[in-house]
Amino acid sequence: MDAFTLNPVLKIKDSVDVYVSMTETDVCTIQFYHINTRQKLSIQIDPAFSELLSVFDGIHSLSTHLERLDFELDADELKSTLQYLIDNGVLEHPSHIDQNSRYSRQINFLSDWIFGVPAEVAHKRILDTHCVIFGIGAIGSSIAISLARAGVSKLTLVDDKKLEQHSSERHPYFSKSELGQPKVHALKRYLLRINSEIDVIGIQEKLLPLTDLSGLVDDASLVVNTADEPYIGHTSAKLGRYLWRKNIPLYVAGGFDAHLMSTGDFYIPGESNCVDCSTNFFTVALADWKPSYKIHESSIKKTHVIGGSGGLYSMSLFSASYGCVQLLNYIAGGNAYKSRLSKRGEFMTGKGEIEWIEIPARDVCDVCGK
Repeated sequence: MDAFTLNPVLKIKDSVDVYVSMTETDVCTIQFYHINTRQKLSIQIDPAFSELLSVFDGIHSLSTHLERLDFELDADELKSTLQYLIDNGVLEHPSHIDQNSRYSRQINFLSDWIFGVPAEVAHKRILDTHCVIFGIGAIGSSIAISLARAGVSKLTLVDDKKLEQHSSERHPYFSKSELGQPKVHALKRYLLRINSEIDVIGIQEKLLPLTDLSGLVDDASLVVNTADEPYIGHTSAKLGRYLWRKNIPLYVAGGFDAHLMSTGDFYIPGESNCVDCSTNFFTVALADWKPSYKIHESSIKKTHVIGGSGGLYSMSLFSASYGCVQLLNYIAGGNAYKSRLSKRGEFMTGKGEIEWIEIPARDVCDVCGK
């Protein structure tokens, strides 16, 4: 084993199950099953390797195990196989994570979710993130809460509204004692109860065509938009064009209009189509659709909208949770978010399934250059 210059101390991750079966006399199949992510990995190899694998305890070195087992394995093949299993999240060096710490479960999950990046590094990326969220209604507030629980250290909340009685149905931070207070202040207090070390900035302001974005987003790691007034397409276009030039990702969260269970759109400069490509697609797709407003005019002094879209808190939580999984995977350095770029999905409550649509790039786009 002189050719194997490293002498690692390794163990199989606690979240990985191992199944061994003999396919031929001199070959066995080993399947590794990641309990956290449901991913599977199979290799075919010399049966002696399965015996070596079974004694990895995170205490003794590789050379110690080989001496005790008293057999020889090809050094180069062993080195490449071990590295392959480390890169694919099966084997790990002994962890020094305090299993009673605040983020121990999250770090353990990251070790299965973000291959090729040490879990502590992936977690540090989350801690170092500054996320700006426009609109903190049902979706935006749930995203803020999820990111705060994940350890995001700085959150800027932008919303001009105040808590009203109907906010109690879908706003997870609602408190009757805070009726009439600005949403940004109420949510800030809620987030600080989760983690007093978070830097939370509340800005009571409406996103308008002439709003100066520089002081709001220039130092952000990423931006989330749920501001659907006057219209989500308009606010997203303003943010998306500005952020694209700044190389800052934008996630347009689901939940706007009647689409409470939409997955939202993720615009990442250099990786996805831009917001103008998306706007162009939906302008064509929805050319015949016009919003209608039903006004009750029985009172001359006061009118109100009759009907309108409804929904459940669990529906908005779906969109927020899905969005946060995408956001955290991106922040931590994963690849899972890439499979849904330039796509939008919506959970259809009548069918119990997600329907996906592809959002193509424009033939010529002067924003993203597609």
